[in-house]
Amino acid sequence: MERHSTQGTGLERNLDMTLRDWVERYQREIVFEQVRYRGVLAWKNVLDLWVVQEIIWETGVDTVIEIGVGHGGTTLWLSDLLANFRGANARVISIDLEAPAIALPENVRFIRGDSIAPATVAEAKSLSAGRKTMVIADGDHAAKHVLAEMRLYGPLVSEGCYFVAEDGIIDVMEWESYTPGPSVAAKEFVRENDEFVIDRSREKFLLTYAPNGFLKRVRRSD
Repeated sequence: MERHSTQGTGLERNLDMTLRDWVERYQREIVFEQVRYRGVLAWKNVLDLWVVQEIIWETGVDTVIEIGVGHGGTTLWLSDLLANFRGANARVISIDLEAPAIALPENVRFIRGDSIAPATVAEAKSLSAGRKTMVIADGDHAAKHVLAEMRLYGPLVSEGCYFVAEDGIIDVMEWESYTPGPSVAAKEFVRENDEFVIDRSREKFLLTYAPNGFLKRVRRSD
C-alpha cells in the first residue's frame, strides 16, 4: 500500500492553533480570499451557508431579501438555490449601495440604495409582498444600523421564517474597530420584540459567523 505523508497538510498545520487564532486565520486567508461560488467571491462562512439552505428548505421560503451584496457570490448561490428548491417563481431581492460587477440572474431583483432608507424598504416590501420571505443582513455591521434593519425588515419576515444577522462574530472576537455589532443588536431586538426569538440550535456547527443571529419569527401580530 502506498503511503502518503500528511506533514504540512491543512489539518496538521492547524491542530496546535487556539480556536481564536484559527478563526483569525480563517477570516483573513480563507473567507476573504478563497470562498467563491461560480468563481465569484462570496465572503461567507460556508458552515453558515449550509445552515441557511437547511432553513430555506425547511421553511418553504421562496424569497430572500439579501442586505449587502459585495462581489455577488452569495447572490448567485441564493439565486441557484431558490430556483432549484422553489422553481422559476422564486426571488432574491438584493440591496446594496452599488451593484456587483457581474451579470445578475433573472430571478434577482437588485435595489440600489441605503438599506434603511424609506424608499429602499418600501421597494423591498413591494417586491416581497405575498411571498414567503426571509432576510439575511450582511451590510453595515454597526449595532445601531443592524438594529434599525431588524426593526424595518422584521415585519417582512414570514411567520416561522428567519431574519439572519450575520457577523456577530465581531462581538465574540471583540474586534474593537467594529464593535458593538450584530450580536448586540440581536439581543436588543428580541428584548423589544416578542415576535422573534434567537434560535441557538442553528449554531450547531459551533463555528458560526452569526452568534445570536438566527432570529426566528414565532408569531405575528399584524
